[in-house]
Amino acid sequence: MLPPLKVPRVRKFRTTERQTRERPPTTLAKGNLPPQMAPPPKRRLPAKRKRRPAKVATVAEKSALPPWRSTVEDHQSGLRLDRWLVSRFPDRSRSTLQKWIERGLVLIDGVTVRPSASVRSGQIVEVEIPPPLPTMPLPEDFPLDLIHEDEHLLIIDKPAGMVVHPSPGSPPEGTLVNALLGHTERLSRVGGENRAGIVHRLDRETSGVIAVAKTDEAHRALSAQFHEREVSKEYLALAHGCPRTVTGEIDLPLGRSTGDPRKQGVRHDSGGRESFTSWQKIATLPALTWLRCFPRTGRTHQIRVHLRAIGHPILCDKFYGREKSANLCNYLPGTSSAPLERHALHAWRLFFHHPVEGTPMRFHAPLPADLRPFWVASVPLEGALEEGNPPP
Repeated sequence: MLPPLKVPRVRKFRTTERQTRERPPTTLAKGNLPPQMAPPPKRRLPAKRKRRPAKVATVAEKSALPPWRSTVEDHQSGLRLDRWLVSRFPDRSRSTLQKWIERGLVLIDGVTVRPSASVRSGQIVEVEIPPPLPTMPLPEDFPLDLIHEDEHLLIIDKPAGMVVHPSPGSPPEGTLVNALLGHTERLSRVGGENRAGIVHRLDRETSGVIAVAKTDEAHRALSAQFHEREVSKEYLALAHGCPRTVTGEIDLPLGRSTGDPRKQGVRHDSGGRESFTSWQKIATLPALTWLRCFPRTGRTHQIRVHLRAIGHPILCDKFYGREKSANLCNYLPGTSSAPLERHALHAWRLFFHHPVEGTPMRFHAPLPADLRPFWVASVPLEGALEEGNPPP
């Protein structure tokens, strides 16, 4: 028989008063570590900011019309609210729609949100479209460069930087229409008060010749000539690079850009419209070429988009150009020209028949002062311009 196992006795330790006394800190205690061993200081997190409540639209801001409502579709789920609204209101800028949201005019399922909020499939977006701002343009007294005037027509050399007519959401001042009203009260109203006399348009930064109708009869007849493509328009464009051929044709459909509603782009889907531009090389500079452009159609930004599409965008074009700012010293050797503040596109000549009398009419606007140094420094191509016609 085996002897019983002896269980080892567990020795209990008691903490004495001597052991509980506070010991002096060692050199490695917290707060006494050498610099190379000290832990990094704790980072203080910023206090959480309270979410600012959305502004509530006042009665004056709300329209008398019933609110606009739309349901978010499946393929639109996840889009930012402001971007989603751009697709629903293509005539409004994104900044304008963001202001609507911040003013509480836009609700998602009855709740105010921020412009950065995402929409989800099935949500109902409600918009209180604000009443339009008073856009009745008033006469303004600033000089116009008149090329021709009779009882039916005005031909103007529009400067770069001038908007042709007021647009929704912008103050109705400083436009060509304001200047026209300051010059004469007799203007066609076929296009409405905001577009008094305006038959066709030029971009804000484009300078050159533009026709204005003083009577409704002239407006309708001249509009018909534009619609039937019986009006001949010639532009001068200073483009990047040098095309390999002397002449060329661009036949590419254009439509609103899917990425930026302010821009146009080449579109081969149902959103593209027939657009045709022919061009001719007339003079060269280092890395630049003067092109004479003949648009057959009148699409928005047509020449600018077409030239970009063939790899020769217009100099200093903020939307379709290669650079945000041009170093003009590279193009004008031996000069210290001031920076060009706009794209280098000029409406040079305009040919049509008088809308009432039927006689052929030809008008031209010489290159303005900011573009002339480029023409003076260029080398014209022999035979590029017809004899007897005014030079740029």
